[in-house]
Amino acid sequence: MNRLNQRNLSSPDHRIGVLAVIICVLLMGLTARVQADDGEFVLSRLSVADELQDIQTEDLNADGLKDILVLHRKGLAPDETRWVSIFWQRADGGFSTAADQSWELDTAATVLDIGDVAGDSGKEICYLTAGEVRYYPLTAGAYGIESVPLLSAKALTVFPSRRRVPLINFVRDWNDDGADDIGIPGFRGLSIYSRDRQGTFSAENKLLVELHTGVSRVSAEDQDDFTAGLSAQFTFPDIRLIDYDSDGRKDLLTVTEDRVIVYRHNEDGRFSEQAAQNVFFDVRTQQEKIEGKGEIETVVNDLDNDGYADAVVIKQTSQGLSNFRGVMNLFWGKPEGYSATPDQVIISEGTASAQLLIRDVNGDGRKDLILPSYKISITSIIRWLITRKIPVNFNIFLLQENHRYPERPDFTKEVKFKIDWSGESDTQAMDLDGDYNGDNYKDFVFATAEDELSIYLGDPEGGDRLFSRKPAARVTADAFGRLSSPDLNGDGYSDMIIYYPQSKERKGIVEVLINQGKIK
Repeated sequence: MNRLNQRNLSSPDHRIGVLAVIICVLLMGLTARVQADDGEFVLSRLSVADELQDIQTEDLNADGLKDILVLHRKGLAPDETRWVSIFWQRADGGFSTAADQSWELDTAATVLDIGDVAGDSGKEICYLTAGEVRYYPLTAGAYGIESVPLLSAKALTVFPSRRRVPLINFVRDWNDDGADDIGIPGFRGLSIYSRDRQGTFSAENKLLVELHTGVSRVSAEDQDDFTAGLSAQFTFPDIRLIDYDSDGRKDLLTVTEDRVIVYRHNEDGRFSEQAAQNVFFDVRTQQEKIEGKGEIETVVNDLDNDGYADAVVIKQTSQGLSNFRGVMNLFWGKPEGYSATPDQVIISEGTASAQLLIRDVNGDGRKDLILPSYKISITSIIRWLITRKIPVNFNIFLLQENHRYPERPDFTKEVKFKIDWSGESDTQAMDLDGDYNGDNYKDFVFATAEDELSIYLGDPEGGDRLFSRKPAARVTADAFGRLSSPDLNGDGYSDMIIYYPQSKERKGIVEVLINQGKIK
C-alpha cells in the first residue's frame, strides 16, 4: 500500500487504487474524535508518543474490565524505537490520559500477542523472536519490563522490523482444552506447544503447512558488472479454528484464496500432522485462468449453525474500467464435504466488491452476509473527482429459513464517504458491529457530518429497512478516524474506541467513550 504514495496522484490508476484501499480500511471500522453529548457516553482521551500503530482491548488483570494495549513508534529513521503502552480501566470506566505503563519493546521481537502463559488468571504480553518465545510477566497488577524466556523454537519470523511489530493471535486455546497454547509458524509448518503435566510448554503438535513463496530481482538493470538485488517473500496462510465435520471438535483450517486445507482435531486432542482434506474451489472460468484474472477470497464460517464449516468464495472480475462483476459462490458444509460446484451463486453486475463481512445482523441466530460495493465507470470517476465523495452500498443478504440467501440483497444502505486524495487525513466513521442499546441487534454508526457521529439502531420491525430512519443518538465528533465497538466494561452495551492513523496531528491519540446505557 505504501507504494501508492510513489505514484502520480493525478493518474486514474492511482485513484482507483486509493479507492480499493479506502474500502478495505472502512471494513476495519472507521470513526472520529468524539465528545459525549447528553450524558450518553463518558469520554476519556488517551495519548502516546509519536505514531500509534496498533491497539488491542483485553482484560489483562482479570478484574472484569477490558484494558487497552497500544503499540506505537517513537523517533525517526534510523533511530526509531518500538514501544508498548498499557492503560488500565478504572472501576468507574475511565482511563488515565497518559499510559499507566510504557516501555521500549525488545529489539529482537518479531510478533506480539497477549495470553495466559504463566498459568494464572492474568494475561502476559508474549512475543516471538527468531529462536524463542518470551514474555513480560504480570505481577501485582503491573508488568515487569524485563522479559522472561518461555521456550525455544525456530519461527518463520527471523528478522524483526525496526519500525513495527504485528499483533498476531498465536497465543490461544488451539486444542480447545480451556488453556492457552502457543502456535509458532515456521518454514516447515505450524508447531503448537501445550503444557505437559509439569506445566511446561513441551508437548509439541506439528502440522505440515505449505508456505507460499515469491522470489524476484529488485532491479531491472542488467550489466556485466552489476548483480541485481534479490527479494524473497514467505507467506504463512490464514488459520481458522472451526468444526469442519460436526464432531464437536474444532478443526484447524488454513485458507488461501481459493483453497482450504483441513487438519482434523483428533480424539486425543491433537491435530493431524498431514492434511486430511485439500479443497480447491474451482470458480474461475477457463479464460480467467488463461489470462490470470479474477481476484478470489474465501471466507469460512458455520453460517447455519449445523456444526459444519461452510465456505463463501468471492470472485471479483473486471475488464478495464467497465464490466465489473462480483460473484459470491456458497459451498455448504456436509458430511461428505463440499460439493464440486457451488450450492448457490449470487452475482452482482457492474460493481467492485470489497471484503465480505459475516454477521447476525437481525438476531435470528443465522449468519448474514454484508457485501460492500461501489460502481465504477468513467462517469462515476469524474463525479468522484468533482464532489470528492464515493458512494458505497452495503448490501445485506439475510439467511432464510429455506437454507438460502436471496439473489438480491434484502437491504442496501448507501453511505457517501468524503475522500482526501492526499492521503493525509482519515476517512469518515463507520461501524456495523455495535449494539448500543443492548437489544442484541446490530446498530449502524456513521459520520453524518464532519463534526457529528450518528447511531442508527437496528430495527427488526422496519419492514423495508434494517436500521431506524432517524439516528437514536448524535455525538459531536471530528468524524474522521478508525472505530471499534467492544463492550469494555461487560454491561451489555457497546462502547467506542477511536484512533487516527492518517491524521498527522492526532496519530498518537486514542479516544474511549463508555456507553451509559441511555440510548433507546
